[in-house]
Amino acid sequence: MPKKACGIPLNERKIDPFLVDGNELKVVGDSLIDTKGKSQGRCEISVDDWLVANLEVDKVDKLYDPMGDLDSFRFRNREKIKNLPFEGLGAVGDYNAMVSTGCAAPTADHLVVLVTISLKTGGGVTERRKHIQAFTLDFVPKVKKALGCTA
Repeated sequence: MPKKACGIPLNERKIDPFLVDGNELKVVGDSLIDTKGKSQGRCEISVDDWLVANLEVDKVDKLYDPMGDLDSFRFRNREKIKNLPFEGLGAVGDYNAMVSTGCAAPTADHLVVLVTISLKTGGGVTERRKHIQAFTLDFVPKVKKALGCTA
């Protein structure tokens, strides 16, 4: 298990529910932090070429509401994430979570973090949603710290 993926430290307990049995864990794609001037970073985590997680960070100019009509297409059975441990808005679905939060860093005013998990990992729907939310709430503050966000 790598200590980092996509330029972000990983919490092994939070990612473990999505890791299928296999021999090789691979991280493919861009750094979510050093995006070389682009406003988006995206990378994937796979086990034996089986995609288990897609992680995306978008540097944006405003706060987007994951519960709004604009982002409804992203979800199956969307629910608001209540009581975020940081400022922002979040939603979780059967296979993903989206969080929009302030950043106030030189490279980004706000961030949208999208975590998408394979439907074949993480147990049943209720359990998977719980694990997706736990991973996301652990992951977003690490992204903000790595980017130097002050908000």
